[in-house]
Amino acid sequence: MPVAVKKQLLELLDKNHLNYCDLVSFFQNPDISVQEKERKASNFLKKEIQTVKAEAIEFPSHIDQIRVWLEEGNKTQCLEYQTYLERRKQGGDREYFKCISHAFEFLVKVAPVKKVDGAWLYSLVHYWNDPIFRDLIQIYIEELGLGSKKANHVCVFDDLILNLGLEHFVLDLEDEYYHQPAIQLALAYAPPEFIPEIIGFNLGYEQLPLHLLITNYELRELGIDPHYFNLHITIDNMDNGHADLSIKAFEKIYSKFKDKNTFIEKLKLGFALNDKGLSSKQIIKNLNLEALVLKILKRKALVGNVIHSDKCALNNKSINEWLGTPELVEEFVEVLIDKKWINLGQDPEQSRFWKLISHEEGKMYGVFNSTEKQIIYDWIAGTFFKDSNLPPQRIKLPHKNKDDFMFSFLSNGELEDIQQQISESGNLAVKMNKLLPYLAPHAHHRETGLWCTQRFVDFLFPFLSDKNLSRY
Repeated sequence: MPVAVKKQLLELLDKNHLNYCDLVSFFQNPDISVQEKERKASNFLKKEIQTVKAEAIEFPSHIDQIRVWLEEGNKTQCLEYQTYLERRKQGGDREYFKCISHAFEFLVKVAPVKKVDGAWLYSLVHYWNDPIFRDLIQIYIEELGLGSKKANHVCVFDDLILNLGLEHFVLDLEDEYYHQPAIQLALAYAPPEFIPEIIGFNLGYEQLPLHLLITNYELRELGIDPHYFNLHITIDNMDNGHADLSIKAFEKIYSKFKDKNTFIEKLKLGFALNDKGLSSKQIIKNLNLEALVLKILKRKALVGNVIHSDKCALNNKSINEWLGTPELVEEFVEVLIDKKWINLGQDPEQSRFWKLISHEEGKMYGVFNSTEKQIIYDWIAGTFFKDSNLPPQRIKLPHKNKDDFMFSFLSNGELEDIQQQISESGNLAVKMNKLLPYLAPHAHHRETGLWCTQRFVDFLFPFLSDKNLSRY
């Protein structure tokens, strides 16, 4: 191992990880051992659980009430969704995403948690030879799309982000958006003592929330592919989907635990971990296009602060001077608004700034990509198009596809190696233990991980191998 890489790993292991983004990077680092991740996961989860107020957790007090309680919650969400649909039929506006860019901002801010979808169940695949965990393992490998790239949840979300041109925005998120992903990854590497917490977390996470139904509906309305969200509506259903499997798994494992009171208390704590970090509802409530626009402009200022002409001055500062300090960008935008270069709440075509960046003859044409222009356009327009009953403009995005970049002459032979190892072994336990590392959260959505997931399914769930994978 190169000295620089070894030093970086030692620093990661020694860090207290005061921020969540570092923790996510730690758990997703393939060069850090499972033992170190397990130790970190245990410490982190204990600290998180200490902050949970057990007496405030809304959860049935009796075991025989849990299924009915969850079913009633599911029914309530569906009824509220029908009420939402009725409001829309009566002419009501979209309630989550007023414009395309609001949907963009939402997708960016939920990306950290969507990129670890299902991770909390990974530790349980190591118990593949114990039938009592079979339902939970089935949920996990279905989250992995049974090894199909088109059905693997992380792959589906990554493709959505890529096709919308949002991948760079995800790199610029505040640490608070990594809190919930850090918890899910910690559960992925949690030692056996946390099995009740994992089951409790899964019980909560596999239930159908109202925000998922509305998000799916409004994304489709805006012309954004809602496939990722629709997947979770169909396979998480209470009849025969993940919600049902979650309850069955809980009932089986609970029946085997000797200390049932402790099991339920720990399960409730795991259930409560769902509420840690920013929820989708909180993210939707706090959508702020202006803040997103300022991020775009500050990023552009890093390379544009020395290339403007000094002929144009605003408030006695040249453009280069305004852009020379990131802290001045916000004030610079206020000056552009004050000088009528940007006319908020009007057709963007009436703003000089918009013409500069969007018209081919504009001096800044090509500086902003299609996604950035859509966000700036929607920010300038505000409610103009809604108030005037005119259709807003949608900037055409260039279609991207990760498959265009999948082939590499620099393949490290990883897939070929594991294929050979599996074919040469006649022992099922040996085969399974070789596959497990590639089902980990950092690996399952890559080429080798997808192949290993398919083999895992063949060996453990042959009845799923012939299923229509498009369902997942």
